[in-house]
Amino acid sequence: MKAFPRALGAALLGVIGAGCDRQTEVTTVAGPAASASASAPGPPRAPPRRPTRRYYFARTANHCEVYSIDGEQVSASESFPCVAELNPGESIRIAGKTCTRESPDPDRREPVVCPDPLTNREKRDLAREHPPAPSSSAK
Repeated sequence: MKAFPRALGAALLGVIGAGCDRQTEVTTVAGPAASASASAPGPPRAPPRRPTRRYYFARTANHCEVYSIDGEQVSASESFPCVAELNPGESIRIAGKTCTRESPDPDRREPVVCPDPLTNREKRDLAREHPPAPSSSAK
C-alpha cells in the first residue's frame, strides 16, 4: 500500500521536473542568455529630466491665483475661487501626477487633490507648446 503513494509522488516530481526543463528550453531559445545581454555595452543613457516649469495654486490674504515658474521667470497669474482646505500663505503644487500642499506649517505639507484650474493651466500650456500633428486622414 505504501508503494502506491511513493510511485505517485515520484511520477508527479517527474512531470514537474520535465515541465521545468521544457520551460527553460523555451526561454533560452527565445533570446540571448541573460549574462550576454547584461554584459553587452549599450549607448549611455541620460537620466530622465524633470520639467523646469512648476505650477502653483496659491492663496493670498485676499484671493487665490494660479501661476507657473520656469527658472527665474514667473508667469502672469489668473484669479480663481479658493479651495476650502487652503489657508492664506499656502499653495498647491503639481508634483508629477499628483499635487502637494506647501505650507509654512510642516504638519500641513501633504499630498492633496489637484484643483481643476491648476491642472487645466498645465494642460493648456503643454498643448500650446506641443500642438497635435495634423491628421493624415483629413481631406
